[in-house]
Amino acid sequence: MVITAEALAMIQFNILGSAAFGGVFIEQVSSVGSRQSLTQSQIAWVIAVLFIGNLVGNVLSSLLNPRLGAVRVMQLCAPLVAGGWLALALGDTFWSLVCGRALNGLGIGLAFGPAIIHLGEIAAIEIRGLLSTLMLVNGCLGMLCMYLSGWLLGWRKACLVVGIVPMVLLFVVMSMMPRSAKWLISKGYPAQEAERSLRFYHGQSHDVTKELDEIRQSLGEKHKNDASLLEVLSLLKLRVYRVPILIVLGVYTFLSFSGGLVISSYAPVVFTEVGGFHSPYVGSILLSVVRLVFAVISSLIVERLQRGTLLMLNGAAGAGACLVAGAFFHYGAELAGLEWVSLVAVLCVVCSMSVGVAPMGIVLLSELVPNAVRAELGGLCLLYNGLTQFVVAYLFPLTASSLGMAGLFWFFSAVHVLMFCFAKLCVPESKGKSIEEIQRMFETGTGETDGAKTVEH
Repeated sequence: MVITAEALAMIQFNILGSAAFGGVFIEQVSSVGSRQSLTQSQIAWVIAVLFIGNLVGNVLSSLLNPRLGAVRVMQLCAPLVAGGWLALALGDTFWSLVCGRALNGLGIGLAFGPAIIHLGEIAAIEIRGLLSTLMLVNGCLGMLCMYLSGWLLGWRKACLVVGIVPMVLLFVVMSMMPRSAKWLISKGYPAQEAERSLRFYHGQSHDVTKELDEIRQSLGEKHKNDASLLEVLSLLKLRVYRVPILIVLGVYTFLSFSGGLVISSYAPVVFTEVGGFHSPYVGSILLSVVRLVFAVISSLIVERLQRGTLLMLNGAAGAGACLVAGAFFHYGAELAGLEWVSLVAVLCVVCSMSVGVAPMGIVLLSELVPNAVRAELGGLCLLYNGLTQFVVAYLFPLTASSLGMAGLFWFFSAVHVLMFCFAKLCVPESKGKSIEEIQRMFETGTGETDGAKTVEH
């Protein structure tokens, strides 16, 4: 189980490595003496096209995962991601860079949703949160590796260092892993195959009969193994399916627009504005190390604190830190010599994200999405996530030059306040519950429970 989780985490390693590549690329290509002649608009497109590929991958994921299963999708995506990194490393023209970046995004978008869903399906209840945050820890390692290798080797060689080896590992491990019992039962495979999968991931002594009964009950008596995407979407009229999906979409909205991701992705640009370092990469590497430390802390406390509590802590700390950082950027001339204040504020934004909305985006997607719609709607949730991140990634260079860093950070502060309210009012407690138990939490309202059990999916 842990080996599978570590292999799946290679997707997150590449996701945050790809995000960090944007900051490395824009800093080096925009610097004086760069041999790559690109306009500001072209640079923005090279960075943002990753998210367009991601969107296409998310759509394909919703179509392929129900038919192939997460394990096979992982095997399919590994060569796509590796090929994208190779194209970036060798490309000399604007269009070759765009194609490589888009291919990278396509493979990541194709794999990320199935990876989280598969992890949620195979993980034991006691360590599900821990294994989910392991993905974030590996993502922070990917970001740190990109900044280090980009600083020491340049952005082209960094593509080879960060991109190829993790995908080889993913492909090899997934070649040896069975598909999850939940997926096998939902698609009409023999019960013996699902039993073998449960014993493979949980051990020979695991009570497979009880778990298989719970899986079948959660799917419903009239479950259809070959339901179309439109039939699955029609289930959203029922509260048991609609509410958890809306909560996941809300979490992804705050993940994209609260500022932590864009600060991490554009760290060299942000630290050029902050100052205090002889190279912006020193600040970027410091940020990556701090984020990695807090991701590890998150993995240790995720099973001790409620999901909503972690989000509220993120909202409160992030709002204050963004307010301070915005004030520093606005009154920078009057605060000369106090760069450390803005540095601490920026680090606080990223640290609070690393123990709040970033791990919760993974954990809640793996926990809240009901069994009957997991394969299809997990990818659509990430399609929305990719769309919002594309908007943020494309607009950041343009908005930072027109609105200024102060205005951006004050906007991030307001989003953090909304995140706090959302966590307080909307996020349920799913810690320590099976996916089937979580699903029953949403089966309330007159007629909704019975309808959910008999709907044709």
